[in-house]
Amino acid sequence: MSGGIEQVIVTPAEHAIHAVALTTVHHRNFPEVNGEGDSAEHAALHLAERLARTLDSAPSDWRREQIRHAIEDVHEFVGRGAATRR
Repeated sequence: MSGGIEQVIVTPAEHAIHAVALTTVHHRNFPEVNGEGDSAEHAALHLAERLARTLDSAPSDWRREQIRHAIEDVHEFVGRGAATRR
């Protein structure tokens, strides 16, 4: 399984209220789980929280490991974003 920040997909979201800027983020291995926020980093942090909440209900150790890797990828994505703003 390949990992890293290239697994984190950022999409500007269309919102009914056009004055609201919203970004959605998902991990390539879990497209059904999204994080939303006013920036890619905020959306990614929300995604990491949502993925972490699924750990206890994962059906197998293998799936939990996949979720952990996805969370690591998302945290790496957030860390790289913070590093590029310095």
